[in-house]
Amino acid sequence: KPVSKAEVSRRNTDLGHAAYSIVKEANGRNAFALLVEGNEALGARLRLIEAATETLNLQYFLMKPDLGGALISDALLSAADRGVRIRFLLDDVFTTMPDKGLSLLDAHPNIELRIFNPAVRPGPKALGFLTDFKRVNRRMHNKSFTADAAFSIIGGRNIADEYFQINTSTEFADFEMLVIGPAVRKIGKAFDLYWNDGWAVPIHQLRKPVSGAELENARTELRGRLAPAQITYENAVNDPYILRLGAGLEETYFGSADVISDAPSKLKVPLADGERTLAEALLRRMKTAQHDVILLTPYFVPEDYGAQLFADLAARGVRVRIVTNSLESTNHAYVHAGYRRHRLPLLQAGVELYEVRADSLRVLGLVPADDNTGVTMHTKLAVIDGSEVFFGSLNLDPRSLCLLDTSGPAAQ
Repeated sequence: KPVSKAEVSRRNTDLGHAAYSIVKEANGRNAFALLVEGNEALGARLRLIEAATETLNLQYFLMKPDLGGALISDALLSAADRGVRIRFLLDDVFTTMPDKGLSLLDAHPNIELRIFNPAVRPGPKALGFLTDFKRVNRRMHNKSFTADAAFSIIGGRNIADEYFQINTSTEFADFEMLVIGPAVRKIGKAFDLYWNDGWAVPIHQLRKPVSGAELENARTELRGRLAPAQITYENAVNDPYILRLGAGLEETYFGSADVISDAPSKLKVPLADGERTLAEALLRRMKTAQHDVILLTPYFVPEDYGAQLFADLAARGVRVRIVTNSLESTNHAYVHAGYRRHRLPLLQAGVELYEVRADSLRVLGLVPADDNTGVTMHTKLAVIDGSEVFFGSLNLDPRSLCLLDTSGPAAQ
């Protein structure tokens, strides 16, 4: 497969010119805008896809064949028609978009789609997971979106309805940042690391390639499917917050940033031998906190070392507040079981724990009294000493961060 690299932002593109102006105003620092609501996040992506003229790089843990997936797919195909070169990297196991649907995207001459560490083909992925568990259980959880090497979106969302507030009985409360500035180039380098890795397999090597005629037929069907959903598209691209942000009427934050990513090579060695770059960076910084730590994590399984770290912080007088899902709001009940045994000792140590209610939208009066939409918190965020923010896709549980050494901040 061909090796390719993220390009450097150029001022002769609309997005490149806009990014240059913003960074110049920030004296060379990065600029950040919040993407809190799902509709805002969808609108930001669709607007950036429409504005891109050169490149789009997408990297996600999962994609579903629902309305959110269809809207993104249609926008990507339209961008590719304009000559935009698109690289799309997806993890395999929890992506439910069928291989044929992904192959239809890949069939466009301007779109390359690769699957990270795929289960054996042909055949059901679940069967491949069982028969080759040791390899297939090592997953890519990264999530990033970059347009024209100028604007990036980083955070916890995948490509599915529940992340974008679309037609779902359970809403995923998530958090992302729109990033402009020097950090975007570093995000591109992190993307390249996974894109060019040997485990990133072109979809056309996993199944029979789709013909151009099949692509055109599929696009006709896709347009028909999306016609009744035009209001969803309009609501996203015309989201009031997105319009105000584009007009410079919403607050933008400026500051320095580090981009930290584990290397894909960690997945190819035993857990005890893998690098723990990302987890160690976060834990090391929390360990040196002086005043307060606020942690939001949907799946909180600190294990004994992590629980001791938070207890030690509280003993030093550092205020520690942790927000996670309740048993009712979590989408992975078995994770809650791993958290429960730490709950009472953490409270006794002085750590403040908060659990999200599944019915919080109704309780807060954000939906009608008869609306039963549930909430699952999916945000991965830490605020340390009121001055530094960590955000991304790292969960504080052993699936993302395996604490193997109780003598220090060793994490996988």
